Amino acid sequence: MWLARPVLNPEVPMRIALLVVTTALGAFVPLVEAAPTPTQAAYCVAALKARAEPIAQRLREGDTTAEAQLMPVVTGSFAFIGSSYKQGVESAQANELLKAAEERQAKLPKDELAKVQDSCQAEGTQLFANANSFERMFVARAARARVDRLKKRPQ
Repeated sequence: MWLARPVLNPEVPMRIALLVVTTALGAFVPLVEAAPTPTQAAYCVAALKARAEPIAQRLREGDTTAEAQLMPVVTGSFAFIGSSYKQGVESAQANELLKAAEERQAKLPKDELAKVQDSCQAEGTQLFANANSFERMFVARAARARVDRLKKRPQ
């Protein structure tokens, strides 16, 4: 009796090979994430600045738990500042963008501002995590200096 072997579609092995290669490369090649635009960065810096102010006030009033809450907010903010710096945004332009962002956010309802702050803090944390070791060191030092200044700010 004649036994016939099933014939595979010749494209199937090629597709499997392509899938294996793509999967393997995906494990070694990091995804390229787009940096926030200077306007987006300024918007998040403004949001995180607004979030940091009441926490800093608690810190100045002696709340010992406030510093641990303040550091990630300030670190995220500096991650956005660093992103804009790397894109060549000059200080004067950054200040204008920040002022415009603060004016827009002043008109937001509190619950909407809180959502923006949550989103920006998560994105700032991710920016910091994706930075190289030199960038993380720079941002961490700037954030530490900022928190130290906020502790001492007169009321």
